[in-house]
Amino acid sequence: MIEAIDVVFVHSQKGELLADWYAEVLELPQKVVAPDWRELETKEGARFAVDCTSFPRSTIEKQPIVISFKVSDIKAAVAKLESKGVTFYEGESGKIMDVGPTLVATFYDPDGNWLQLSQQKG
Repeated sequence: MIEAIDVVFVHSQKGELLADWYAEVLELPQKVVAPDWRELETKEGARFAVDCTSFPRSTIEKQPIVISFKVSDIKAAVAKLESKGVTFYEGESGKIMDVGPTLVATFYDPDGNWLQLSQQKG
């Protein structure tokens, strides 16, 4: 079901400045520059990004770092985890949310840490 860590992202009130710091100090080139999202390039492994939305917008966004697990079929993965008692965050559009190039479903672990499943569209 889980294929890899898709993206680890940091919520920040000063997202653009934080993304610039990662780019300049850690030398991670900014691959995607959008009004609310800065994705930084790494040679291997998971994507790393800074979420620049006004913080916090929701219960989930109070947590500064979120790990998103890559899946190939998000609907099947949500159904499987729900059958094991996992509770998903339900937004205005349901449990699976369309966030541009990605579909995400957010849930929490037994310690209350928010995690996501993500499936790239296309």
